[in-house]
Amino acid sequence: MTRIWSAIKAYVLDAKWMQVLVPLVILTLYLVSFSYFLSWLLPEYRYNVNAYFVTRAWKYVLLLAAGSYLVFLALFRMAKGNELTVAHTTPKPSIGDVVLILLPLTPVVQYIINNQDILSPLGSLYVLGVFAAFSLFFIIVAPALLGLVASSRTLMFLGLAFTFTITNMASLSARFNWLEQGSLVIQLALFSGVFLAGSLLYNLAGRKFTYFVVVVFFVANTAGQLGSEDQTITELSSADADSKLVKLVDSRLPLSTPNIYLLIYDAYVCNETMLGYGIDNSAQEQYLETAGFELYPHTYSVAGATVSTMSRTLNASTSYFGSARRAVSGDGIVQNLLQNFGYTTCGILYSDYFFQGIEPSYDSSYPLPKATYALISKAILMGEFRFDVEFDNPPHEQFLKYKSGKLKKIPNKPRFIYMHGELPGHSQNSGVCRPDETNLFEERLVQANIEMKQDVELLTRKDPEAIIIVAGDHGPYLTKNCSETSGHYDISEISRQDVQDRLGTFLAIRWPDEEFSKYDDITVLQDIFPAIFAYLFRDEKFLEGKIGSLTLSTQAASGATVKNGIINGGINDGEPLFIVPK
Repeated sequence: MTRIWSAIKAYVLDAKWMQVLVPLVILTLYLVSFSYFLSWLLPEYRYNVNAYFVTRAWKYVLLLAAGSYLVFLALFRMAKGNELTVAHTTPKPSIGDVVLILLPLTPVVQYIINNQDILSPLGSLYVLGVFAAFSLFFIIVAPALLGLVASSRTLMFLGLAFTFTITNMASLSARFNWLEQGSLVIQLALFSGVFLAGSLLYNLAGRKFTYFVVVVFFVANTAGQLGSEDQTITELSSADADSKLVKLVDSRLPLSTPNIYLLIYDAYVCNETMLGYGIDNSAQEQYLETAGFELYPHTYSVAGATVSTMSRTLNASTSYFGSARRAVSGDGIVQNLLQNFGYTTCGILYSDYFFQGIEPSYDSSYPLPKATYALISKAILMGEFRFDVEFDNPPHEQFLKYKSGKLKKIPNKPRFIYMHGELPGHSQNSGVCRPDETNLFEERLVQANIEMKQDVELLTRKDPEAIIIVAGDHGPYLTKNCSETSGHYDISEISRQDVQDRLGTFLAIRWPDEEFSKYDDITVLQDIFPAIFAYLFRDEKFLEGKIGSLTLSTQAASGATVKNGIINGGINDGEPLFIVPK
């Protein structure tokens, strides 16, 4: 007991308690400052995973600091108040310690690689530079400045753990399906693990070996990410080296050139699918039939996301012919052919998401694209790549005003307009359904129906001879985990409703006359333009330009696919995707 008491007394009198208390206080300041920084930078996203982490964590760290201080006071009094000596400080961070910033930059580089389709080289450098500066401040600068009041080495590894936890949080959110808040236990475990592992490795194995481990970790993760990205790009561009539609057109001109309106309402599906959610949307479908639309209730998409669906629709091909956004941005096979026929093209889109990484090619378009490096940086700081971390989304009222003004003015020259609205929209796609996910979708559906009626009534009044296409691009993702089910559910658990919910679409077309019945052989959404071109040329041969009915997305429904309207895999294997008669 005497020896133990002597050790405790020596610890107190040598003021080594300061090496615990002061870093805890400084860490509290880091967390509080970052919390205020996020609320200032992202006032529209007050609730996010990193904000939730730092707001809760600083209270626990401060409580731990207060506890250590009370323990010191008790020990100090037991030691009879002998004079304290100054705590020993450690050397300030060296130039070589800059290598440590590669650890928090590792997930940042992964995010950059994953978003190369929307990031320019300069944008990538911007994101990398922002987080290099962020990491440098907490790992090198702050410990050097605060080395007079605490151990610089301790502060350096606190900074390392803090920055890595913040930058890696988006990966954790994706892995554990976090939305707005995560598990503090997991977050603190990661923080503590990085701090302890880094400190022990640096102090026991030496700084050079620590540098080596960090560099190897950075290079291995980056190389692995690059390898998987290259494979994905190859898979996306491997099919249909040439456009069937271009070959079928050759040098011919169509017999008629009516105006064409492609009106897409995001995640809108047919009533059979709606009924599976407990929503009856039959009144809207009846309205469209009354307005002269032909409904195609058994239509689905070969893909389950906006860009992959609409790019293939506007290319009439499974191939993107370059960038995945080339077609939705205006440079698709369909737009180019229509321009050759004398059409002007216009894109009216709710977000510049469609233009990221590529300039718009429409004769006129809305909105103007902006850089995405700020968006990626924002998502990393928030700790989650959320569905509602928007690109440059103008106010909805502004979008409606522009759309209405454009649709009202009917030019003498034939025109093609691709309008893509954000309503009703899909689920939040975190991998976990909110308790009121379906109710929220239904509320948005009501608004989408109102806007659809306004668009249809305006066009049928102003441009009654036009081809008007009303469609949804994919399903709203409201069943199972409200996201892709691959990796979460076995294919044996996937039902007809799950497949409809992800790959099902809505399609209704108002044709200028009854001749369309010879040409509207439509199975998937991507068959629209081969059918329309067949009508324009009055030639059924254009239906040979259809891309095929096999769905390409295997992640959306745990490997279950659809071909010729028949489900392959899952509970309803071999059965029709839609069972309600056309």
